[in-house]
Amino acid sequence: MKNLTILIIQLLFIPGVALASGTPSDTVVIELTSKSKIIIQTEGRDELIELESYDINKMIKDLNSALGSKKVEIYEMKDSTGHKYLKDTTIVFGNKEAKTSIKIGNMELLIDAEDWDELEDEFDNENIETRKFSFEEESIERTKNSFNIDVGLTNWIENGSFPDASGQNYTVKPWASWFIGLNSVNKTWLGGPVFIEWGGGINWLNWKMQDTDILVSRDSASVTFEPVDPSLNTIKSKLSATYINVNLVPLIDFSQGRRKVRNIERGSVTFRKYDKQGIRIGVGMYAGYRIGNHSKFVYKDEGGKEKDKEYGNFYMDNFRYGIRAQLGYKGLDLFATYDLNNVFSAGRGPELNAFAFGITL
Repeated sequence: MKNLTILIIQLLFIPGVALASGTPSDTVVIELTSKSKIIIQTEGRDELIELESYDINKMIKDLNSALGSKKVEIYEMKDSTGHKYLKDTTIVFGNKEAKTSIKIGNMELLIDAEDWDELEDEFDNENIETRKFSFEEESIERTKNSFNIDVGLTNWIENGSFPDASGQNYTVKPWASWFIGLNSVNKTWLGGPVFIEWGGGINWLNWKMQDTDILVSRDSASVTFEPVDPSLNTIKSKLSATYINVNLVPLIDFSQGRRKVRNIERGSVTFRKYDKQGIRIGVGMYAGYRIGNHSKFVYKDEGGKEKDKEYGNFYMDNFRYGIRAQLGYKGLDLFATYDLNNVFSAGRGPELNAFAFGITL
């Protein structure tokens, strides 16, 4: 196997996304080739600091031994004392015939040096010109895939108005009812500024009751929203549902899908930032199938906090379908969804249409 290029770069640290009640995680993805990558995932900065005590070169050596006949030449990189490995770094292994690429979000680091000595010589050479803020336009790809996260708020409407207008028990807290969507999205260019975004994913809708004394339950005929004993020290009451969805959204992108690329170059090292341009607007449809839901009621008693969960369909319709609107400008993307069908089956609950809005990451 050809010699591998070993480069050292400053460890990249990016904040993860905390979903629901989960713990935030920090993830670094280092793409080596189209078929290999290194992923470092921790539960916080403290765990990330603990990685300093690990010998990454030793890990690679052990992996090389496990591969048997697939020999890989490993260079050990030490500091000036010749005893220990450099700290607070990420070691990137890449084929010498291809650039090493590290992508995080809309940023990319490209290194085209054949070995560490070459890269070190470049940075010691004051005569190497640094070119900043050069721009280029990317060509349009016929279909491009991305992973998007929708984060926002959800509510429901009854006969064109919010339930709180008539003082209904199923009025929800507008700033505490969350919508989260994880989606794999394909963007296909049809011609000119016209695209179609299509794909699928999973959505979580959480309606938190405005009045914590309201218990969401069900009887033999319908879903119920009934007050509990006033003496009970209630904390929270909510109804949650999970759906698998497919989306199809025609999109007008006035930048025609192109991204402006800003380059900062020095020798064989290039830092790139991809900036979205122009306005993007689209309106389409979605459909989903319910895969689960439950109610949750939290209160305090003499023994401490108690949580009661009830699982079941709560007479919610198995299918949902509706309209999805998207609006983007440069690096900001907004979304809104509105269910055309009722949340609950006919005659089994109030006639409510769910909607959500927020930002797309």
